[in-house]
Amino acid sequence: MSAWFNNAPPLLLEESVKIAFDYLERTGEADDVGETCQFLVNKIGFMIAQGERNRLLLSNRAIAAYQRYRKARTVELSLVS
Repeated sequence: MSAWFNNAPPLLLEESVKIAFDYLERTGEADDVGETCQFLVNKIGFMIAQGERNRLLLSNRAIAAYQRYRKARTVELSLVS
């Protein structure tokens, strides 16, 4: 674990994930709550470990990454069936 992560404000991860998840839930993009939360925690945790501290930037980048992931997953599923 990075030293940057240890110096992060305690609620940074939690608040950033909540912002991103609330947005995805309101737009109907959070189809699987567990998968969505895990994805957001992993993405935001990685960015915090890299030194990012801006909640909105963390949330927006995680939302964009989730949307790309979801689109790729949908394309992959359509190719399989």
